[in-house]
Amino acid sequence: MRITGIAPTGVQVNARGDWIFLQVQTDEGVTGLGEASHSGNDALLWSLVADLEPRLLGADPTNINWLRTQMQGGDRIAATAWSAVEQACQDIRGQVQGLPLYQVLGGKVRERIRLYANINRHVQARAPIHFARAAAAAVAEGFTAIKLAPFDEVVASDRVRRGAAAAWEPGLARVREVRAAVGPGIEVAVDCHGRFDAKEALAVARALEELDLFWFEEPVPVAQTANLARIAARIRQPLATAETLFGLPAFHRVLQAQAADVVMPDVKHAGGVQEVLRIGALAHVYGAGLAPHNPSGPVAAAASAHVAACAPAFRILEFAWGEIDWRAELLDPPERVEDGCLLLPEGPGLGHALNPRTVRQFAIQQPSRADSSKAQPW
Repeated sequence: MRITGIAPTGVQVNARGDWIFLQVQTDEGVTGLGEASHSGNDALLWSLVADLEPRLLGADPTNINWLRTQMQGGDRIAATAWSAVEQACQDIRGQVQGLPLYQVLGGKVRERIRLYANINRHVQARAPIHFARAAAAAVAEGFTAIKLAPFDEVVASDRVRRGAAAAWEPGLARVREVRAAVGPGIEVAVDCHGRFDAKEALAVARALEELDLFWFEEPVPVAQTANLARIAARIRQPLATAETLFGLPAFHRVLQAQAADVVMPDVKHAGGVQEVLRIGALAHVYGAGLAPHNPSGPVAAAASAHVAACAPAFRILEFAWGEIDWRAELLDPPERVEDGCLLLPEGPGLGHALNPRTVRQFAIQQPSRADSSKAQPW
């Protein structure tokens, strides 16, 4: 079997960004599917795939270790392109073997994949009541865990960092409103998007202790490994981080420094299915949890779910709640979420193909090199 083409396609989602998918085509009529959304620049990613395709034509798509040698180095955009190719080739492996991808990866240790509803992209009006209403709606649909990114005002370098006028006080109000709306039986996670300095992070974590958070995510940028380790050692909440890293060595540095209780590799950026599975195994060795970052489309969710099914360290998977009402119909068969869990498909490989009717309805044109993506993935 040989690769005969790599075809990107995209669908328009909202002002926060589009979803980009890759289809790896073969001379035996088997097509693999991966997702390359949220690279930071869709136009450059599309161009990179066009440049990459000639290097991979004629290659065996099931020889993923060799393919990896063709994608060493590069930035986030290159990592996203490779990760999508890798997902698609893993899909092909499963189809060739006639097995679901989780079986190719060694077999599943769980039947359902627990999700948390990331409500942040859904909430346009940012008053606390709107966060609360979204959280309550997600819980009504069966989700047992919610995440929000409430600290919109924490941006200016000369912001107020202490006391009642601190820039992070409106964020606390949003979290408190969400907790009041969902009650004590629902997990609530808070994403800080690396906005704080270390002293601020400790102050905010202390202010949130009474709300019994599921985790406190990326209070300072992940590059500040030593600060993350100090914060993790001094707060009561579990600390989650590392959504922007790619490759096992980067995650090893975080785990070795005891800078995270939960690591969040993204199958779209971290290196694909195989690399996220390796990262999960390393997290298990260090006694940390695996919670794949996944504020994206249903292809990445499916790939992440296959990894989650196999990984002993898995805790929970992110789900981009409330972005579009046609999300499930992008796939054939449709994505299935029941009682706050993603159900694994039983077909070979990824278990899904793109639904051509839905793709045609919402398709975007190939962006020009001069264009940039609509928004950062966070």
